[in-house]
Amino acid sequence: MSIDFGSLLTVEQKTALLEQRIQQFAAEGYQHTLNKQVAESKGDEALALSSQQSIDTLTAAIEAYQAELDSLTE
Repeated sequence: MSIDFGSLLTVEQKTALLEQRIQQFAAEGYQHTLNKQVAESKGDEALALSSQQSIDTLTAAIEAYQAELDSLTE
């Protein structure tokens, strides 16, 4: 049995959830951007790479969540 979790939420609930998560992802991305800057200034290539990978993941998440949000508000 598969549950359609989205059907259990109203459009307003989905919108609020998506907006909140996008803000959280943005805050995390900001932190990783600062971490990357520090790592690069210290020559820590491993940390800079790790931070960039996190930034890439958060970018993809924001794009996916934003696309879902856009589909709800069209």
